[in-house]
Amino acid sequence: MNQTTRDPGRMRWWRWYGPPLSLLMCGPAALALVAFDAPAELRTVPVLAYIVVVPGLAGVRLLALADRRDELLLGIGLSLALGVLVAQVMIYMDAWSPAGGLAALVVLASLALAPQLVPRRAPRPAGAGDGS
Repeated sequence: MNQTTRDPGRMRWWRWYGPPLSLLMCGPAALALVAFDAPAELRTVPVLAYIVVVPGLAGVRLLALADRRDELLLGIGLSLALGVLVAQVMIYMDAWSPAGGLAALVVLASLALAPQLVPRRAPRPAGAGDGS
């Protein structure tokens, strides 16, 4: 199959499930960089990018906004707020751990992304299948 003929079903699948799957896979990658103590030069940018973008974007995608720019900006703001909230809770509980904070953000993002990966049925037309 050449580049000019694409399967529309496959493209539609990727448009729907691609972004949540990509965001979901970023969490374990960021955790692996921290857990395996990767060199600071290698781990700094991906981990900071994850913390600043992914947790909030995962939550904002649930709103299904029409404007992608608004979605991204709200996602960044929510990510920063979630990061501060997680840090405050860890300080309050006297359980400060940077790796634990990252793990908490990964769990929050994964929980927000899970409903986006559930297959949805197309809505039925009005009056279809109501028995009248």
